[in-house]
Amino acid sequence: MQDNSRRVVEIPEFLNSVAHRLAIHKRRELMLVSRYFFHSVGPTVWKKIPRLDIVLRLIKGAEGKAHRYKDPQRVHPSFGQITMVLPSNPDLTRYNLYAPWVQELEIFAGRNIEIQKGGRFLTLLGGGPLLPNLRRLTTHTGADIGSREMSRFLNMFINPSLLELRTIIHKKGLPSHVHPSTVPALLKQIQETCPKILVLEFYPESACDCPEGYKPSDHCRNILRSFSNLRYFSSTTYTLEAATLAIMGNLAHLQLLGVRGSHMEDPVLDERVFISETWFPALKFLRLYDVHPQDINTLWNHPPVLKRLVSLTIQTDPTTAPDPSDDPMDGNQWIEAFLSALPRVSPGLKDLTFHVGDEDGTRFQISQNVRN
Repeated sequence: MQDNSRRVVEIPEFLNSVAHRLAIHKRRELMLVSRYFFHSVGPTVWKKIPRLDIVLRLIKGAEGKAHRYKDPQRVHPSFGQITMVLPSNPDLTRYNLYAPWVQELEIFAGRNIEIQKGGRFLTLLGGGPLLPNLRRLTTHTGADIGSREMSRFLNMFINPSLLELRTIIHKKGLPSHVHPSTVPALLKQIQETCPKILVLEFYPESACDCPEGYKPSDHCRNILRSFSNLRYFSSTTYTLEAATLAIMGNLAHLQLLGVRGSHMEDPVLDERVFISETWFPALKFLRLYDVHPQDINTLWNHPPVLKRLVSLTIQTDPTTAPDPSDDPMDGNQWIEAFLSALPRVSPGLKDLTFHVGDEDGTRFQISQNVRN
């Protein structure tokens, strides 16, 4: 009877089915039962890792220190930092056992991470990927991390298995950006290493040495055009410039398009822009954050962008005039016109997130007719 029970437990499909129903801490306990359990359950425990230092602590002799930084003036939010000090001659035996199990990694988890003495570690890997089976890479930090440093972290983990790369904007902390000068190299590395990428989200900043913000070169546009499998793309307002918008429109599988602007940004989209009826054949989700209301109006004059939408997120200041020197617009009028047009331009819409506001905290009114 015991032999029969043991044979059932050692069926990989059965053990994996049981493990997936258990909490992570229970799975860790299962890993201690036997070598067989360790190798069977381990991949389910280490599939998704919430912070980079957890992986680096697998290196024998690695030390981590946590700090909390607070702005005494309370201008900026407080944030945590983890400093990892790697040994000068790292033993990667344990790291090499666990690293292939990791498929999803969040680098920061709301903190900043500093790696000291990491050169020898990278040398021992011989140029190979740090996490050879990584499929999903995200960064979500409200900490004070430079945009060039952000790009270096991303470059460390781009490998042939990668399908998703996202720099997620933190809602409360400092935003995460990549430096405009690093974008061409980032895109080139993605094209050469993981050209079948499905999800791409990154936000070039308007750096002091690049005040106009990121303007993609023809070469960068050609790289974006080559991502024919792309399902999800989100970036800054250069996406709305005619040449880049045409590339997005011709990505046959693109289901989600996100554009993130800034409050004081001028309109980007040319009101005379051409949008073909064949563009955006699969687009179902549109997210526009801090996009100029004139750009939103221009998009709403082009049914191909809107007719298949099932989910829409809008965040804008409806009082923003096309020319900064002009008086503020009538926000109520813009809201009425926008909402009134929705049933006609997006008849299949099921989910709407609509956030409007100005610097004065104006309370906008919506007529009963539009509510109906």
